[in-house]
Parts: sequence; structure tokens; C-alpha cells
Amino acid sequence: MPDEVAILPSQASQDSVRSALQSAFSIAQAALLSRIRSIDEAEDAMQEAVLKAWRLWPLRGIPEQPVAWLIVCGMNVFRDQYRRDVRYDRSVDPSSASLAETASDLADVGSDEDVLRLIFMCCHPGIAAENQLALSLKMLMGFSPAEIAKALLISTKTLEQRITRAKRKIASSGISLELPRTDSLTLRLGPVRQTLYLIFNEGYHSVGEMLINRALCRQAIQLTRALCRGFPDSENLGLLSLMLFHDARATARIGQSGELITLDAQNRMLWKRSQIAEADVLLQKALRKAELGIYQLQAAIAGVHSLAEKAEQTDWPQIVGLYQRLYKEQPDPVIGLNYAVALMMSKQLVDAERILQAFQEDLKDYSPYFAAVAKLCELTGREAEAAAALRKASAITDSMGAKRHYQLQLAAIEARISP
Repeated sequence: MPDEVAILPSQASQDSVRSALQSAFSIAQAALLSRIRSIDEAEDAMQEAVLKAWRLWPLRGIPEQPVAWLIVCGMNVFRDQYRRDVRYDRSVDPSSASLAETASDLADVGSDEDVLRLIFMCCHPGIAAENQLALSLKMLMGFSPAEIAKALLISTKTLEQRITRAKRKIASSGISLELPRTDSLTLRLGPVRQTLYLIFNEGYHSVGEMLINRALCRQAIQLTRALCRGFPDSENLGLLSLMLFHDARATARIGQSGELITLDAQNRMLWKRSQIAEADVLLQKALRKAELGIYQLQAAIAGVHSLAEKAEQTDWPQIVGLYQRLYKEQPDPVIGLNYAVALMMSKQLVDAERILQAFQEDLKDYSPYFAAVAKLCELTGREAEAAAALRKASAITDSMGAKRHYQLQLAAIEARISP
């Protein structure tokens, strides 16, 4: 146990511990991997450190240096395992100075660059694209296989197979923790951006009681800023702009009872206007490069929403056009769903219904799909069908905030049906 790390005297809530662990996880994992040089051993050490943190931090308080605490604890776990396992690689000596660090040695440990090295390793072109993303989310954020599988819309078994294949490829090919040369950036920036995007989305659309997981959102923004400093291309800037637009509206997205508040009903006085202005500057800078991509398009859509002072001033025809272009670039069912919603808000109900019907099978387990169906039914006077769709949305969502939102909508419709 890393007793040399000072801890706060007060107890900590489960949410505080979860937030602290998520903020510290990627840097601590990258630091452990750089010391241990074995993905499996570093991952095992980190898992043990996290389990110990879950036991101790709620009782003793969150450490003043959570990253250092996790690294010291993980290295202690690794050293103990080494002493028990004589089969371990003898080229790694756990008694060396690099593996005997104390918390004071680790006060300034970790950096954005350390984590970027880990991301780029996971996104090496020698690893199959679908395996890159799975490994990145597992190594960077410590998501469970079930969480990653849900984010990627695949089965847990398929996800575990992808992670295993990625690890084998790294071991067999000698892929290292090094930032890529300029000539290989093109092959690796795409998967890196997708990984950061999914980390942000996991925080912004977090399941359970925490409707918006601020720690994950901050982590994704911090890493994307680091990516832009090192590689300021148009899509990286577009991705950072997209995150900042959404994050600026996060406070207004949750009601007093923890329910989700949709964009049209949010108190726009709560939006962070300075952050919206920063996001807009980044977007304009990206667009001047004349290399339009999917993240710039999504940022442009978020910008149209964010720059409207009132919901009724939203330029929905412009959003429809942007979604049409985005869907052409990336024909994804979720993008298609959002395109349908934009058509709805532009009063193009027939086209919206046609698109929703086209994705009925692809999105049968996706609660926002049924919320969109409910909205369409409500707009076309089919309130009984709207109520049925909201019941389905409420039943399949894992987000308690979203569930409350759907139930409030359902109650309003049921009250109109049966006064």
C-alpha cells in the first residue's frame, strides 16, 4: 500500500472517487506501461491499484496526488507479483531505481504527451482499425468490456477478441511507445481522433446517475488540446471545437431532479459564452484550411445551436444541410437519426419519417431513436403511438436522467390522452 502518498482526512463520496479515478487513470496507466513495458502486466497492476483505491479512498479520502498514488500502488503490485513469479522476464529488475519511486518522486509525473504516446501505440497502423479503438478505450480509460462493446455497438465477446488480437500484434511486432514520424501521421490521426471523440461522448452521455461525467469530458478536452498543440490540422481543431461547444452547454443539460433537459428547453443563460466563443474561433480557423471533414461538420452543427440566442432562432435549414453533408461523408445510423430530427424541426415530416423507418432495425436498442419516433408521432397527432415509443425508450435506456426525461414526457402525453 502506498502509505507515503498523503491523503485528505475527510471521507469521499462514490461519485468523487469515480471522478478522481477517471481523471487520473490514463496518465497513471501510461506511466505504468512506460516502466513495466508489458501491456498485460501494466494493465493488471493498474486494475489492482484501482480496486485498492475503491476500497480505501471512500474511507480515508482522495489522495492529494491521485496519479502518484495509483502509480506507486501499481508498482508495488508489480514488484510483489515479480517476486512470486520466477518465470517473469529477467530483463526487468523491479529493484531498480525506476521501479522504486515514492510519491515525492512522482509529484509531477505524467503528461499529455505520455498519454498521447499510449494512444498512438494503440492506434498503430499495424493493428487492425477495429482493434485499435477497442484497445485504446480499454487502456486509456479502463472501461469494462461491456461498456466499450455498448459504445461500439458490438457484442462483449467480439470486443474481447479484438482487444486480444491487438495486444498480440503489439507483442509480436515490437510496437513501441513512441510518437509517430510526420510521414506516418495520416494513418494514425484518424483512429486517435475517434478514440478521443468516444471518450468525450462516454462522459457526455454517461449512463447511471451521472448524466454528464465531467471528469471524462475534461480528460478528452485536455488530451485533444495536447493533440492540437502537437498536430494542429483542421480535423483536430474541429474535434476540439466540437467538444468545447457541447461542454459549454453541459450545465444547462441537467434539471434539478437530475433529468435530461433537451436543447430547446435549456436555460441559455447557463451556457458558457466565453467557451462558445473559443470553440467558434477554433472552428473558423479549421474551416480556413479548406479540408472539410466529419468533425468540422459536427462542430459546425453544434455551433449553429450554440450561437442561437433563443431556441426559436435556430437555423434549422442550415442544420439540415450540414447533416445531409455529414451523412454523405459518414453514413452512420446515429447520424441518420439526427438528420431525421433536423428534418422534423424544419417541418419536413414526411422525409423525417422515411429516414426513421429506414433505421428501425439498426437502432432497435437505441433509446434516442424511440424518443425521435415519439416526437414525430406527437407532431403528427399520433399521441398513443408517441406514448408507446416513450415507454420503449424509457425501458431500454441505462441513463437514469434520460429515463426521468422520457417518463416526464410520457406523463404529459398520457395526461392529454386521458384527462
